[in-house]
Amino acid sequence: MGAELKRITIFTGHLGSGKTELAINFALSLKERGLPASIVDLDVVNPYFRTRLIKKKLEQLGLTVICPRGEWMGADLPALPPDILGVLEDPARYGVFDVGGDDVGATVLGRFRPLLPPDDYHLWLVVNACRPFTRSKDDIIKMLKSIEKACRLQVTGLVSNTNLGAATGWQTILEGHQVVQDAARLLNLPVVMVAARRDLVEKLRAHLPPGFPVFALNLFMQAPWQEM
Repeated sequence: MGAELKRITIFTGHLGSGKTELAINFALSLKERGLPASIVDLDVVNPYFRTRLIKKKLEQLGLTVICPRGEWMGADLPALPPDILGVLEDPARYGVFDVGGDDVGATVLGRFRPLLPPDDYHLWLVVNACRPFTRSKDDIIKMLKSIEKACRLQVTGLVSNTNLGAATGWQTILEGHQVVQDAARLLNLPVVMVAARRDLVEKLRAHLPPGFPVFALNLFMQAPWQEM
């Protein structure tokens, strides 16, 4: 990873960016390092790809999953559990937040702005350059500014996560990564990592500068129509 690890890591991004997969894999990577990790589902935007949908599976892998409970579990309303405060206030816990990337989703994050530990969190924008609204550097910058305005926090880095789902090849990732880098230069922000499906990682590393951080993804999320 091309950034110093901090106690709170927030992944945001537009619909289809892949931020939920990133958040899940990142939280599991913290657990593998022996760190007490919790993943917080703050996505009130996308009903199909939410961490809460695979809560039991993630708990079996040793993660603490914090999300709306009971009748609120499938709701689009920002009914947020008090357990979130425990993650934010306990200096011994590492929290990974999955946050919706439109104005509504980012506004939910803004509710916790006074509680975020100063200088102890990252807010990373996950970018898929194959998706509408983030296909160009100008689109990415516009999206970032919109999220910052809604949550009243500054993005601290970009995650390059260009993909076409199962049809993704390493060339697609590289082409999208160039777009993300162009936006990052204009924003004066780091690209903290390139994310790729695990079977593409070695090929991708061969075409990136030596040492550039590549984050291997295991895929957990499936749309309901894929599970039928």
